[in-house]
Amino acid sequence: MKTLELDSLAPIYGGMCLSRLDGVVFIKGTIPGEKVLAEVKETRRDYSIAEAIEILQSSTDRVAPRCRVYGMCGGCHYQHISYERQLSIKEEILTDCLRRIAKIDIPVDRMIYGSQWNYRRKVQFKLSSTSGGSSAPAIGFYREGTRDIVAVDECALLHNELNRFLTKLKGARFLNGVSEVHMLTGKTTVAFLKGPEVDEAKLEFMLDIGFDGAVGSLAPDYQRTHVVGEPHCTLQMGGDIGQGLEYTVTPQGFFQSNWELNQVLVEKVKEQLGSLSGKKVIDIYGGAGNFSLALSKTAKEITIVEDNPYSAADGQRNIVLNNITNASYIIQSFEKMPLGKISDSKIYDAAIVDPPRIGLTKAAVEKLLALKAETIAYISCNPSTFARDAAKLQGRYALSSVRLIDMFPNTYHCEVLGIFNRV
Repeated sequence: MKTLELDSLAPIYGGMCLSRLDGVVFIKGTIPGEKVLAEVKETRRDYSIAEAIEILQSSTDRVAPRCRVYGMCGGCHYQHISYERQLSIKEEILTDCLRRIAKIDIPVDRMIYGSQWNYRRKVQFKLSSTSGGSSAPAIGFYREGTRDIVAVDECALLHNELNRFLTKLKGARFLNGVSEVHMLTGKTTVAFLKGPEVDEAKLEFMLDIGFDGAVGSLAPDYQRTHVVGEPHCTLQMGGDIGQGLEYTVTPQGFFQSNWELNQVLVEKVKEQLGSLSGKKVIDIYGGAGNFSLALSKTAKEITIVEDNPYSAADGQRNIVLNNITNASYIIQSFEKMPLGKISDSKIYDAAIVDPPRIGLTKAAVEKLLALKAETIAYISCNPSTFARDAAKLQGRYALSSVRLIDMFPNTYHCEVLGIFNRV
């Protein structure tokens, strides 16, 4: 492998840093300002990817990683960086994306952040079990870029309750024939099992060790499910606007794993949208009602657009559970939906969009613009696609505020909240 002596110049999205030596090099495992010896792992037409193998000049922001498998497991990217510097790196990346991609120069509002450790309430473990295995399967996460499993004893990002159950699962030969175990915890803790030998006995085993419920996805097509105990995880929605609301989600659905910080985000969206009294809101990619449940307390009417059947079912259950009468679902892809079905002669005062990492498709942008909402709250998990979409909205909308929410400390992932006002 080719090795290079490189200066780490600036952070880029994806957990790497930019360097230049006879072309552009992206370096893993370094911090801006460091000099490193790096091994080139991949060469492409416009750039190379390298990994630091020796730190020649270390940054004062470099710290010892807390996790013993850091660098092997693909889950974390920033554990070698002090948390204060992690936050500033993410702000630098967002600012750069907006300036370079969207040609927007706007100050970033004060970042929202919480605990650096033990914040995740959802996890997907991989198991190395084989049918009829005589030894207990390894349980852990994929090594970055591979299907090799890195076994873990605990994960510093997981809620303590999930680590407690991980300890119970380690050494369980009963889990042979299971390829994945997903766990969700809130007021209840639920497991989801997938694999060629998942059956009712294995689900009952999960209840025996303390889970409130277990759901199995059965081979060969993994479309048939079986449930024992509680079928979903229940979480409490806190804060002034969520007080008294319960949020339920099945393991196949989606919720923000950093639940405590998610509640702060929901309140910030409400604050940024202003008074919703007498107003109609459309919540696009609305999931199980993360934003809509709380906003329904003040809005006149909320339409939630969601095409994932599990999330939509979760949301409809949550509407009934919380006695909400002014929210309803359209279970269909926003991109493929006829505009008339979305608007239905309604005029939406505000739109919330929380798309997947790829951001808004061309069709989604066209439909969003056609709705002519006065305000758009755009929640993004990718600053580069957020900046790309902000550029597409310009001319019809102005980005009035933007901030980061550090939902995923020790990783390069983060949430962006942008507020666009119609011009």
